[in-house]
Amino acid sequence: MDNASEQKTGSHWLESSGFAHLFRIPRLAIRADNLGIGLVAVIATFVFGTVLDWVWMLRGGVSQKAVDQFILARQLDQPYSEPAGEFGIFDVWREHSRRCVLGFLASSIPGKSLAAGTKFGRYLDSHAQTRPLAYLTDLGYGQWWLLRQHPLYALLLAVGWVLIWGWAGGAICRVAAIQFARNEMLTLQQAQRYARHHLFGGSVLALFVPLGLMFFVAMLMGVGGLFLRLPLVGDLLGGAAFVLAIVGGAVVAALLIGLVIAGHLFCPAVAVESTDGFDAFSRGFSYVVSKPWRTVVYGVVSLLVTAICWIVVNLFVFAALSVTRAVVGFGTGPFGWGMRQVGQESIRKLDLLWPLAGPDALYRAPNWSQLGYFEYVSAVLIGFWVLLVVAALWAFLASLYFCCCTVTYFLLRRDVDGTDLEDVQMEEGAAEQTTTPLATAGPAHSAQPAASTAPTYSAEPPSST
Repeated sequence: MDNASEQKTGSHWLESSGFAHLFRIPRLAIRADNLGIGLVAVIATFVFGTVLDWVWMLRGGVSQKAVDQFILARQLDQPYSEPAGEFGIFDVWREHSRRCVLGFLASSIPGKSLAAGTKFGRYLDSHAQTRPLAYLTDLGYGQWWLLRQHPLYALLLAVGWVLIWGWAGGAICRVAAIQFARNEMLTLQQAQRYARHHLFGGSVLALFVPLGLMFFVAMLMGVGGLFLRLPLVGDLLGGAAFVLAIVGGAVVAALLIGLVIAGHLFCPAVAVESTDGFDAFSRGFSYVVSKPWRTVVYGVVSLLVTAICWIVVNLFVFAALSVTRAVVGFGTGPFGWGMRQVGQESIRKLDLLWPLAGPDALYRAPNWSQLGYFEYVSAVLIGFWVLLVVAALWAFLASLYFCCCTVTYFLLRRDVDGTDLEDVQMEEGAAEQTTTPLATAGPAHSAQPAASTAPTYSAEPPSST
């Protein structure tokens, strides 16, 4: 076989496997509009959780180690009593989830020994003491702690979370879908308008379809349990009909598993098909069931791409903040002049205002008791800008996640239905006029015609949701 044939065969294999498209995810995620949408969602989530904490703290807080103690009690099969403390529920849950997510990403990269002895290696080793599945397990325990110990708080937080990220995820997925399939751009206003239009009838409904079915079946099972309490009749008929309870349990388990393994496809289904929540749930669940191994392969490759991108960007941000801190810090105490004496050591003013620990702790609150009035104001303002950078970093991770889900949806749809990757539902009218194709990116796919720059529209009417 000549070189031309080998190159053609290799490119055809990459195209059919989908790997070449998965490596386009970072380019989709790094777009300024996706990062902007993610940043708004991150800030809104933090503000919403903080407000809930302020309200709940009127009755007292919880211990900073509450989730860790809950996990230990579950693992040892011991009773658990919620310890009181000075921290808010959202603060404790968020910190635990942050550690689990960072640990899961860092421990997912193989070959950590290749970087042993370097700063990169030490960063990975800080999360490599546990395997990825253990971090996922602890993450699940954190959600169970929140639901088990604080059900009303969990319900309110879940409602806010679904609304915020249903909107943000829908917008990011729509932008990524248009760029991936048509190599064209939506404006930020068009993306958020689309996400808002399809929020309740699409993204939110797709999530609540399995949840509603699970709740309905569980209610029927609970009624059956009440019937079983009746003497004689309940014992005879309830015991004989217990097989229905087993069937109900299997249905609830299947829906729960389907929600876990296919829930990441609901937002992309709405974004690509302009469909409602019922169809999005049906598509996501059927694609995963039809191609389970393809789903696993796409998920593993997407995880590796996400983990590598996250670590590289995280280390870059850490390097940028370290340079900023070193240069400005030198100005606050040049050649040891003007150093602040704290205990037995001399500290520069900037180090006092902004303690920087490492890539995992880009911002750490200073010791406020050591600051004067104007230094307190300066520390608050410095903290605001640093935390904004940290929020942008997490917005990048959110954009990576939704772009991964969108590309995975396109590939699974092609594998199951044979639909072209260029096929995306466009809404009629002037509400969604895309711009000209990206000139620097080339055609979206080799099969896409390089025709006019004006968008074409589907003959189907837009969704009424």
